[in-house]
Amino acid sequence: MNALRSTRGLFRVVTAVFAVFAFVALAPCDAEAADAVQSRASAPTRVSIADLASGKRDRLEFSDSAFTGWVRRDGEIYLEADVAHSGLLCADYQAGVRFGVGAPGCSNVQWLSEAIYTSQRMQCNNAGLRHVGGATEASLTAIFDRITCAERIIRCSGAGCR
Repeated sequence: MNALRSTRGLFRVVTAVFAVFAFVALAPCDAEAADAVQSRASAPTRVSIADLASGKRDRLEFSDSAFTGWVRRDGEIYLEADVAHSGLLCADYQAGVRFGVGAPGCSNVQWLSEAIYTSQRMQCNNAGLRHVGGATEASLTAIFDRITCAERIIRCSGAGCR
């Protein structure tokens, strides 16, 4: 009989500890469910070398030490971005870009588009990854001739975001 009481008591303790652990472990997920922008970097756009040779202006290129890409007059976008992750917990990262018009060096930029995300990858264990992706956004055709700046945006979601 004492063994049965002892087993029931142990079961209650284990259940209580598990409930507390589950509450603590899952609480950050609810608090961090919303996406958080981790970093931003801007770069001026320039006409591609092929367009310079042909006299057209159908593709704008942009690059910085951590990202590179281009946008075409038809709204097609290409982006490569290095994304660093710190910590052991995993997080979901998205790399995106938005376009605007600004002074040389991309100061005082008026953003003409919303962020357009081109890649999404899960990263864990202090891994740095190169995100590569593309998208087509038809609304860019109307603003293409005004674009002078591109901004790379890294968005993170999940318990592993820092």
